Amino acid sequence: MFGLGMPELIIILVIAVLIFGAGRLPEIGSSLGKAIKGFKESSEKREPEPPEPKEQVSGSAANTCPHCGRGVAADAVFCAGCGKKISEAA
Repeated sequence: MFGLGMPELIIILVIAVLIFGAGRLPEIGSSLGKAIKGFKESSEKREPEPPEPKEQVSGSAANTCPHCGRGVAADAVFCAGCGKKISEAA
């Protein structure tokens, strides 16, 4: 356990009692426990990322990537979304 034995843990506890006082140690322990519990819950429940809105580009099909379907600029050579080359025939 990190190389800490019983004497080291007792010394750390005595220092904590001297610094915070015996009355505040339960409050600090409770707050620390709630913080750890909240962190675990938030890391387990990850919300799905909202889908990226597709750009609405008016015009012909030449303004969309044939690979991923995203809207691209008229003079674009590569798609900003998937990085593939946009063919001139598409």
